[in-house]
Amino acid sequence: MDQKFFRVPFASNGDTQTIPETAASDGSVSYPSGWGADYAKDPSADANAKPVEREAMNTVLNAITGAIRQYQTNGYPEWITTANNNGAAFAYDAGVVVEYNGALYLSLVGNNMATPGADATKWQPYIQREATEAEAIAGEGSEQVITPRRLHAGASYLDDQLKTALTPYLTGIGEITLWGGPESLIPKGKLRCNGQSFDVELNPILALQYPDGRVPNIDDRYVIGASDSNPVGTLREADWEHYHPVGQWQADSGYGADDADFISGRSISKSGGDLSKWGGKNYYSRGNSGEWQGIAENTVPRQNASDSIDTGDLIPINDGGMHPADIGLYYIIKTDQAESEQGTGAPTAIVITPAAVTVNAGTTRQFTGTVLPASLADDYPVSWAVSDPTLGSIDSNGLYTATAGQSGTQTIIASISTGLTATATVTQHIYLTSITIGTVPLELIAGNTYNIPIAYSPAGYTESVNPASSDASVAALSSAGTLTISGAGTATLSLTGASSGVTALVTITATEEEVPEVYLQIENNLSEIAAAGATAQSEARDALDLGELATKDSLTASDVGAVPQSTESLGTADLNTVLTPGREFQSLTSNATLARNYPIALAGMLDVIKTTASGIRQVYYPYNNTDVYHRYCVDVGTNPMVFGTWVKGGGFLEASQNLADVADVAQSRQNLGVSYTISADVAPTDATGYAAGHIWYQIEE
Repeated sequence: MDQKFFRVPFASNGDTQTIPETAASDGSVSYPSGWGADYAKDPSADANAKPVEREAMNTVLNAITGAIRQYQTNGYPEWITTANNNGAAFAYDAGVVVEYNGALYLSLVGNNMATPGADATKWQPYIQREATEAEAIAGEGSEQVITPRRLHAGASYLDDQLKTALTPYLTGIGEITLWGGPESLIPKGKLRCNGQSFDVELNPILALQYPDGRVPNIDDRYVIGASDSNPVGTLREADWEHYHPVGQWQADSGYGADDADFISGRSISKSGGDLSKWGGKNYYSRGNSGEWQGIAENTVPRQNASDSIDTGDLIPINDGGMHPADIGLYYIIKTDQAESEQGTGAPTAIVITPAAVTVNAGTTRQFTGTVLPASLADDYPVSWAVSDPTLGSIDSNGLYTATAGQSGTQTIIASISTGLTATATVTQHIYLTSITIGTVPLELIAGNTYNIPIAYSPAGYTESVNPASSDASVAALSSAGTLTISGAGTATLSLTGASSGVTALVTITATEEEVPEVYLQIENNLSEIAAAGATAQSEARDALDLGELATKDSLTASDVGAVPQSTESLGTADLNTVLTPGREFQSLTSNATLARNYPIALAGMLDVIKTTASGIRQVYYPYNNTDVYHRYCVDVGTNPMVFGTWVKGGGFLEASQNLADVADVAQSRQNLGVSYTISADVAPTDATGYAAGHIWYQIEE
């Protein structure tokens, strides 16, 4: 070896002396001072000169070579005992290795004054030996070192064990599952099914399923079971069948049209087709009407093309339209890798700024469409459109131009090539340019209202006008010009355009009305009440318990609840049309015709009497005789209305007629007990000429 091996420390058996660890006052050698300046002086010339002692030199070299031999033979210093350190424990720093009692120890803490091996929290045995392969796998030792080769052997063993234990429970490559957490926490080795790309070289098994290097895009799509006709990964676009009821809804399809969309995979034509396929069953359908949707259940097909389809409550398409209750979860797919980087996906949203805005007709407004995630925005430029071109237009840069003089609600539509869309709402008004408040009366009395002329320009403005008052307890002015005075005081009133901010102001001062105290004077005999008007008179009568009829000079039939009596002739009226209860008069016989449903062609008086809630009776009295005629109608509300036959009242035989006015001669004879007749006529030739039960006599001359 090139270095000196101090097999025996220098002066091991030589003369030595004790060298103090503190500086000597006489300048003698010490560990702090070494050999001082006196040892460099010339003894022959300086009385303070000191020679270098042989014993001191032996002592220093012995200490140095002894310490070197410790490192040469053990590699680490011995632990310093209290005896070695003048009776004080030596404080070791963390990371120091020492030898003690034939073993090596590593200090675990700073200011470590504990004895090695006595406290495991301060000293641990220093590891020197490489673990064997068996020890590395067993994992029981604490004084061996795991080297890379031993780590590899142990890891390979554990890998085999883990594969055997976990394979039945692992997700297969290409298996799609649901993920309910945020996208940022999708497990390693899995990708979101949003159409993103993946590395086919790193994922060869997944590439067998998706050779184009893109996972399926299942965002915002319903999943159904695959079949031979619909293989795994096949995307079928929506195929709503449109059915347009002629004469009820318009025939155009698309945005702004009225469509009845029947949920069925079979085609049907309103002019024909195999109707038996539908089986007469009811199918739920979604009806579109412009920006609105409704749900309905109808028998399909409709046999009559002009039938309408009734829907339930309408829901704006912008609010999601009709759809079943649902919840959003991510679909994720297992890759070949334990860890995978997300590929390039499809945009998930478009954010329009502003989302809602009010604009003045004839002006412009800039819209921006932000494609999310932002990393994909450059590959998906935004296209712009409007729902109502009559209200305005939007260019390719998102600048909306509102048509002058047009107001309404406009929908801004932003879309990208994937079909993803977003909308914003524009409330378009014709703004005010000026408001003028007309002249206000100088004297304003509390409790009164006044009409103040208000001039708005332009006349066709559509924005709202907001009135305001500095003191509502004094006055308020409506946008229509109604000035309401509530109390005395001063107030500043304003009218402001809600969107334009155009404002007009007026300041008014109001006073309380002075009402004199009024008493009735005895000598005026209540004339003050008469002068106050009809309302005051009515209130005074009520106070005296005088009803309204008590003050009338004459009473009408309606006043006392009597049947009204007409003051005019019936004229040419048909009695079938005279249905109101009361008394009517026909003054001309020429008007009283049977064709007008009179019982007799004579002038007379007609009473109409209410018999039930819907029935009446008519009684007619001719003027020139004592006959009375009756008829009735059960329900005047029927169509056609039916009256009974007029019947002459009374039923008396007049003495002057000598029974010539009987209604039934044969029955009258029986009622008198006269069972035969005497006749000078020739006897009948057969039995049919005889009345039953009678005898016929002929008188011979």
